[in-house]
Amino acid sequence: MNDKLVGLEFPEPGLAILSLQRAEKRNALNIALLEQLIGAMEQLAQHADSRVIILRGEGSVFCAGLDLIEANNPDVAERSADGVRRVLSLLRESPLIVIGAAVGAAYAGGAGLLAACDLVVAADDFHLGFPEVRRGLVAAMVSNVLVRKISVGALSELLLLGEPITAERARQMGLIQWIVPSGQVLESSLNVARKILAGGPQAVRETKQLINREPATFDLESLQALHERIRHSAEAREGFAAFLDRREPNWCQKS
Repeated sequence: MNDKLVGLEFPEPGLAILSLQRAEKRNALNIALLEQLIGAMEQLAQHADSRVIILRGEGSVFCAGLDLIEANNPDVAERSADGVRRVLSLLRESPLIVIGAAVGAAYAGGAGLLAACDLVVAADDFHLGFPEVRRGLVAAMVSNVLVRKISVGALSELLLLGEPITAERARQMGLIQWIVPSGQVLESSLNVARKILAGGPQAVRETKQLINREPATFDLESLQALHERIRHSAEAREGFAAFLDRREPNWCQKS
């Protein structure tokens, strides 16, 4: 089967939009979709001009989570789980900044995709939930990305109750940064992307790596070394020069 389940667009220089295109199944994560998403993420990571990804879902729901009919098949369960692990890892470790554009709802693995994004813009009627315990499952892999963003109390609320929460509650937890009317999610995500593109490409990549460091590695000695390395980079010299010349730095020049 060669159905296209992940769309890829380049609406502006430096920006890519990845769309989950399984709307008739509420963008449930089957193996084919996961593998196409992995391929697209790996392609973009090698694309020299790509800097920001907007991840969205076609239709009225961002992502309903894992395709449980497929995942319940013992012959492919391991392959399905491995696909989820690889996608979560790629989203977090990609050199590109990933913005989740969330409408409708996201559940289980679908909510995990959003948690693995660097930033999330959500519709005001959006809901998010991790109902795994109600199906006799454990939200094991998504806990890896959740624990980096939210408190233990919030993690307990999400995973033990298994109930969906509102966009506002998710924003309070730190899983969502902006809430906008449903029809404005994509445009608002584009505006966030443009602000990120105003930053130096190397500085933005290094900042994402810094944010995703393990807490134990935030020692002042290594942070000083990072500061000095970046401060003496060609990009930093251009940033200083642009500030003094009262002009936009060269990475903001329109092609």
